[in-house]
Order: sequence, then structure tokens, then C-alpha cells
Amino acid sequence: MLRRAAAMGKGAAGLLLLGLLCLPCPVRAGQGTTGQRAVAPVPGEVTELWEGSVLSSDFRATVCINARGRLRGAALLRTRGGQVDVYHLEGSVREGRVEARHPSSGHHFTGRLMDDGKAGGTLRLKSGLSFAIEARRTPDVPVTEDCAPVPTDGWRVCKE
Repeated sequence: MLRRAAAMGKGAAGLLLLGLLCLPCPVRAGQGTTGQRAVAPVPGEVTELWEGSVLSSDFRATVCINARGRLRGAALLRTRGGQVDVYHLEGSVREGRVEARHPSSGHHFTGRLMDDGKAGGTLRLKSGLSFAIEARRTPDVPVTEDCAPVPTDGWRVCKE
């Protein structure tokens, strides 16, 4: 996986996915986050869109944070070749400090919500490799049932 990441920039970029993670097994169309429409927000949950670029890829991630600070979400990573992969996230937000992980890969993001409308921090891979990342935050965005970004042109997940 890391060799492929180094060669393609994809794995590392996915991991940096808003500092939120690269997983070895991306979810594809029909497996939970694609082709869905926006739904009404869960009562008491705040939604945000985090966007940025890392290496040669762009990412869009939505996070849903409840009153107790539990974070759930999904990130879309568009590679240099145009492929879009989906990565599910879970974690917490406490006093502006963000902890998020991709459960199956062991990768972990630690960062902060910043006053200037950004989120930033460090993504640490299971291997020990780490990256600094930053994302622009947009509050109160529509999300899908599983807190994924609503599909838009250029960000649709392609079936294999």
C-alpha cells in the first residue's frame, strides 16, 4: 500500500484526506455513500464540509458532530486521474480538538478547528509516517444519510 502511495500519490493523499485518513479498502458506488440525496440533518448535529488538496489529489469531507462531540463522516478523494474514492470516518471533537480515524486502517488524525474557518493537524499512518494537513471549513452543509458529501459534478464515485 505504501509503495503504491509513493508511486501514485493516492494513498498518502487519501490518508491526508483532511487529515482524516486513507484506507486500504475504499468504499465504492453502491456501498453506502454514493448516489444518495441530501437528507434532513439529525437533530442536534452540526454538519461541516472540509475541502483541500494534498499532494496531487483533492478532497471533500463532511463531518457530522453531535452535542456530545461524537464525529462521524465520510471523505471523497479525487485522484490526479479523476477517480473518486470514499472513506468513512469516526472520532470526536472536544474544545476545538479533533480526533478522527479510519477504523479498519489504523490511521489517525489529530488536529484543531481554527477560528479562521479552517481545520488543520497531523495525519499519522499506522506505519508511523505522518503529514501536516489543512482544510477549509464550510458550516451547515447538506449531507447524505451516512454523513457523506452530497454527490456533485466531478465528485461522483465511479463503479469499478
